[in-house]
Amino acid sequence: MKKIIAMLLVIMSVLALGACGGTPAATYETATEPANPEKISYKDYDYSLEGLCSYLDDLGYFVYDYNASADEAGKSTRKMEAELIGAEKGYQSTYTFDKEKWIVEVYYYSESTSDEYKEALTGTYTYDNVENGSFEITVNNEFAIVVIAPDGKGEHKDAIIKAFKDFYPNGR
Repeated sequence: MKKIIAMLLVIMSVLALGACGGTPAATYETATEPANPEKISYKDYDYSLEGLCSYLDDLGYFVYDYNASADEAGKSTRKMEAELIGAEKGYQSTYTFDKEKWIVEVYYYSESTSDEYKEALTGTYTYDNVENGSFEITVNNEFAIVVIAPDGKGEHKDAIIKAFKDFYPNGR
């Protein structure tokens, strides 16, 4: 029962965070796939949320701005109020890919994160019927990712999730 309640809290929090974004700008940066993705290795990035964001950005799955802040609604990157879902910190990237709007959120859960959240976030959960399609919550060690994708764009979404899972798959 605790797992179900914790998962519902995470889902509600993610939906609430998306709703708190304010009025977005009409256009976002366009993400492009790199010319040589096979040359991009997670080992070249720090084991940190910022390292994960840079890794995903270099792969074309995230638009990352190191200077992002929580009050920059409508920007391609912004800090999330991660403590609302029990995370230490998080970033949201909103970008255009294949002429469609994509939202990717990444979070870092520290050792101090509640046991209920750690227990609930042990796999991938999908929630459908979101305004922009569906979103998945996927966990990789201390990191979690949420992908809000346009319907029918499973190949790009799968590539984002695979890249996320490939980031330090065995932890530090």
